[in-house]
Amino acid sequence: MNADKPALQAPLRWFDSYYVVGDLGEGAFAIGEPFYGQCNFSYLIVGSQRALLFDTGPGVRDISAVVSALTSLPVEVLPSHLHFDHTGNLHRFAAVALLNLPALRAQVHEGVFSLGLYQSLGFIEGFKREPFRVAHWLDSGAEIDLGDRRLLLVNLPGHTAESVVLVDGLANRVFAGDFIYPSEIYAFLPGADLGAYAASARKLQAMVNEQTRILGAHGCERQGQVDVPTLGRSDVQALASALEQAAHSNGPVGTGWFPRIMPVNERMILWAKYPWMSR
Repeated sequence: MNADKPALQAPLRWFDSYYVVGDLGEGAFAIGEPFYGQCNFSYLIVGSQRALLFDTGPGVRDISAVVSALTSLPVEVLPSHLHFDHTGNLHRFAAVALLNLPALRAQVHEGVFSLGLYQSLGFIEGFKREPFRVAHWLDSGAEIDLGDRRLLLVNLPGHTAESVVLVDGLANRVFAGDFIYPSEIYAFLPGADLGAYAASARKLQAMVNEQTRILGAHGCERQGQVDVPTLGRSDVQALASALEQAAHSNGPVGTGWFPRIMPVNERMILWAKYPWMSR
């Protein structure tokens, strides 16, 4: 599998035969999985007192070894949402945080959180739903203090109800998970809500400026090389427009039946369902 490693865009480097790592500056590291089909990227944000790992990948390999090599500080883990390709290593960490939603709290039994079948969707690729313990419940709008760096947690439903992004105001960065990334944007899977997604996109658009770097979780190839999936405010605006069109049109917009495929811009394609499918 690793005989022919793809070329990497700076600042990415090979960590081992599977993971790539990139120092993004200002305490942030991108951890990529270019040999996995969805080319996941997770992000480690390091402060002076503690660190936060945003997503853990699908669990093809143990990401904790990469994290340990990048920081010796205590690490808390927060998934951007609960699809299998972001939660595959949660069970390897003692400190896991989740968005404080009643529906998620109801999934804890005897101190253990169990992922739902259609919440995880890992059965599609044969991944197990590993249970894990939740150490902290975080409200939307909560500030995560890492020491000299504070991250704002914002719930932006649409891709899933529990989808969150992290805003690093000091570095003018947003860690976006599956909310937006330069590839096919999924808005058709179980739990997706086109109306909520469109409203969330407009909310995110209002939160960022033209210099904000938005770091997504997939779609990492650019000019034939693996690159950190980075977007800007204009991409959010384009996605918001496409989502609004998808949310308010039952007619022949886009191509295909399910999912309905709609162009967003030169970097993104929206895979959506019809509005009546959410009712």
